[in-house]
Amino acid sequence: MTHEDPVPPPPPGYDADEDAFAAFTRGYRPLADGLRTDSLATHTGMDGNAFSRVGNEVGLSDAIRNATQYQLDRVNGLATNTTSMADAVANTWTNYVSTEDDHIRAIRRAGGEPV
Repeated sequence: MTHEDPVPPPPPGYDADEDAFAAFTRGYRPLADGLRTDSLATHTGMDGNAFSRVGNEVGLSDAIRNATQYQLDRVNGLATNTTSMADAVANTWTNYVSTEDDHIRAIRRAGGEPV
């Protein structure tokens, strides 16, 4: 490359869109809240005789109660993970802004500008 050749553009950098981060967070938080429901919880307290004495003797109520509790635990875990994801995205935006501000201050300081 000679000095007459045009300078190639810099490689594309990392950039973030505040609206995209905010939209993701706004969409995920209600999703997490919607997953937290008491509809399954009502079935985890099922009486042993809910399916008659025979059902109780063969363990039908216990089996349904245990399966429902397992599903409820999984759904609550998913809700917790979804909330954590929304928090992580919100924190990523905050960290991005902070990193960019630090970078700008460092460049200005290196250029001799008072910061």
